[in-house]
Amino acid sequence: MRASVVVLLPLLLTACAAPQVRPEGAIRKVVVVASSRVDSLPTSTYREDMMGEGNPRTVIVGQTAAVLRERGFDVVGTRISQSPSPSIQEVVSFLQENQAEAAVVIMLSWVDVSALQALGRAEVVMDTAVIAPNGGLQWRNETRTVSTLGLYQSQMDFRSYLRKAIIEAVNAVP
Repeated sequence: MRASVVVLLPLLLTACAAPQVRPEGAIRKVVVVASSRVDSLPTSTYREDMMGEGNPRTVIVGQTAAVLRERGFDVVGTRISQSPSPSIQEVVSFLQENQAEAAVVIMLSWVDVSALQALGRAEVVMDTAVIAPNGGLQWRNETRTVSTLGLYQSQMDFRSYLRKAIIEAVNAVP
């Protein structure tokens, strides 16, 4: 009984932790624009193929918004760009529609899952940028994430490597 309390208490405290608060003067109100140069993720089940869960853009936009909210950002809108790289006009018009302070643009550039089934290894390259309302580039970063997944996880939740890469890329946003 006592051991379970020791294990559960830190988990409970982590789950109940309040989101971070942005520092004074920092960008708070943002929109998310997700895009991908990778048209579809390799899927492993019929359900994933039929339900469209192999579309990386849906994973990117949802996970990015969630991580930004955890970091204290106020995400006022999300958009999935159908082009491999969204245009500045698309981003600026979406910013103005939502009266946001900046846009966080995140793009999946490259995925290598050739060793996922055999070794549980995936490599992902994400390109992240912060765009000002005038269309100016405020910040840009490219991240390369190598994830090693357990055999069960690589077979049952193959998109977890993409979520890990998104979390790493978004945590770098100032």
